[in-house]
Amino acid sequence: MNYRKFLLCTAFFLALHGTTSAQTRERIKFSGFDWYVRRATEPEGPMDNFFGGFGTSVDILADGALRLSVVNRNGRWYSAEVWTTKSLGYGTYTFRVRTPLGQLHPDLTLGLFTYSQALWYNNREIDVEFSAWGADMGNLNGQYVIQPHDQEGHLYAFPAAAFTGPSTQQMTWLRDRIEFASWLGYGEKPAAGDPKLLYSWIFSDAKSIPRPSAPIHMNLYLFESPPSDKKGGSLVVILDGFEFTPAKK
Repeated sequence: MNYRKFLLCTAFFLALHGTTSAQTRERIKFSGFDWYVRRATEPEGPMDNFFGGFGTSVDILADGALRLSVVNRNGRWYSAEVWTTKSLGYGTYTFRVRTPLGQLHPDLTLGLFTYSQALWYNNREIDVEFSAWGADMGNLNGQYVIQPHDQEGHLYAFPAAAFTGPSTQQMTWLRDRIEFASWLGYGEKPAAGDPKLLYSWIFSDAKSIPRPSAPIHMNLYLFESPPSDKKGGSLVVILDGFEFTPAKK
């Protein structure tokens, strides 16, 4: 995800108006964690999106699952984003995704990532993303990223077609490495060689690993607006759970 434009806009806004009181933000509880819900009635980054907030593009379902949607309300498209109310730090971040990610609409991007407004350190951003970046369904990929994404060795991409059902996306953030893994179904991470373990990658350039703290974010946003009806695909991503296991000290 490229948050450079968003960061500049945010920095300018904060310089003029100061920070927004946490008490005035929308909050939800999901998987035992408190989350802020993004609502924006003016275009914001990434990609000049509006964000609908709770009850529009973010919902908690009757079974406790979190639904992120890209929706049209009165001719305007709204994207979705939530983030934890506190930073979690080093450890294992696990996302249980009900929606088959191989069926994501190719004009959308799903982001599961750490992010903080740290001008000096690429926002401490570590990403798991799925998108076709506006191309067709045949170009739908997943990728693991340590920002800056355009630095050699900081991005590992893979095709998304194998994600035909519920999946687990996981990243383990440690001082000396970041371990990524994606597998079909829920439960524990499969052993190497197990066909359920679709992709994994270890980033071990210790000097490029961001340091805490940064909240964890989840978003679903439009890469192109509006999404093309000709391409098909889901405009909704449902997550059954989020788990965090702190790293051993």
